[in-house]
Amino acid sequence: MKKLFAFLMAAMLLALCACSGADTSAPANDSNAPQGDDSSGDAAEVQYDYQLKAGETTEVYDVAFDEMVTVTVDPASTRDGSIDLRSGIYFDNCTFNGGLTILGDYHAMVSLGGGCSFGEGSVVTCKEVTSGAGEDMGLEDNFVKVFVSCEGVAVETEYAVGVVTDGPDVTFNGTVYSKQELAPDTALLGVYSMCENDGMSYMKLAIGEDDSIEVLD
Repeated sequence: MKKLFAFLMAAMLLALCACSGADTSAPANDSNAPQGDDSSGDAAEVQYDYQLKAGETTEVYDVAFDEMVTVTVDPASTRDGSIDLRSGIYFDNCTFNGGLTILGDYHAMVSLGGGCSFGEGSVVTCKEVTSGAGEDMGLEDNFVKVFVSCEGVAVETEYAVGVVTDGPDVTFNGTVYSKQELAPDTALLGVYSMCENDGMSYMKLAIGEDDSIEVLD
């Protein structure tokens, strides 16, 4: 899974972005050190707010979140930034009982490892930071992406975002997408929402390990 995380970070030609208003977020720990239990074996204080600065990646393991988790991408991570400025956060063996909110416009990937789980009614909510940031976005731009390797993930958004799965079904704005049905012979299935004529349109892509892309019906 971590290899796929690195692969996607390097290949973010496919990334996706935004199309309606959003909240600003809370402060967070800038450390790249994995979060979880401390070295003494005692449970560390749970952190619920993460802020990704331009080019920063963070890993979080083995945490049960009982409240909403918020990941905010610093506005410095714009679509005009270099590939080195892309940001990412990788969660694994984490339980989201209060849901996950992602605030960001461009250049970020939030990855949910195979050990993650979501409580009943908990969803991933994506919001843009800059109002209207995603109105003119296309696939060549660096949208915010959610990479899914765990079961039971539902993503909700009103702006342009990419949802990518390496196997599990995902629910995106109320529709279930199955990689097994849509792209069984490729490494990844990507479903991208985009702002179009004051509404939302969706594109499905079969993505190969060699970065090949096939647009699906």
